[in-house]
Amino acid sequence: MLTETVCNHRGGLIIRKIALLLLVLAAASLTAQESDFTRQYLLSYPQTTLQAVRQPLQWEHQDWLKAGCLIFVGSSLYLFDEELSELAQRNRTAFTNDAAGVFNHFGEGKYTLPALGLTWLGGYAFDSPQTQDTALLSLKSFLLANGVTLSLKLLTQRARPSAGRGKEFFTGSGFTEKDKSFPSGHATVVWSIAPILAEQYKDISWVPPTVYSIAALTTLARIHNQRHWPSDVFAGAAVGYLTSQLVLKTTPRLTVLPSAELSGIELGFKF
Repeated sequence: MLTETVCNHRGGLIIRKIALLLLVLAAASLTAQESDFTRQYLLSYPQTTLQAVRQPLQWEHQDWLKAGCLIFVGSSLYLFDEELSELAQRNRTAFTNDAAGVFNHFGEGKYTLPALGLTWLGGYAFDSPQTQDTALLSLKSFLLANGVTLSLKLLTQRARPSAGRGKEFFTGSGFTEKDKSFPSGHATVVWSIAPILAEQYKDISWVPPTVYSIAALTTLARIHNQRHWPSDVFAGAAVGYLTSQLVLKTTPRLTVLPSAELSGIELGFKF
């Protein structure tokens, strides 16, 4: 009965998330002044995914060097996962427990998706194409990055530190939803959105350091709470960040253009 209740609860959350996504996209299709924008935006999802698959074939020496650095850092963290996790537990205090509890919320999809929906609606209500653009970019980055992370969780079958079964992969018997430590979903969420906000509002000096600080503290909170190994959160952050950069390069953008017929502005898009 307990398992059935949990499954029903998760199913309800998934349905609500999908419903919210459909509402946001429906609103975009009904209100976008450029008739082709919604179609181009939706088509950009598979286009970005295809670009991600093709990208390694187009890498140059510098790109392979960056990839090598990421693998080196991730591998190094894996070697010291247990020691770093124990270090975090030895240094826990009442203050760090409270702080980790607060920052943990920033990486939860049940808060992130409604926030993105409200952001888009706010941008529409106050006639702010930049705000609408930010919400749509963040939504796309969130969905694509989490698609990668959820797939890796299922494939890698890594137990969480709190399970007490070590840092290795495939320590259980068969595939299970319980062993989903790698990569960190919370890290993926915050790092898929923070770079979008930093880029969209880079002219506001306090925004980039603030959003990156929140992302970093949310990531550390997962280690602090013994929910993930250090290599888990690094991998999740890498998935989120790289996805956001690809989304920024391959997504149609809402823009404000001068009108040739009126002494004002009109809404358009670029791709």
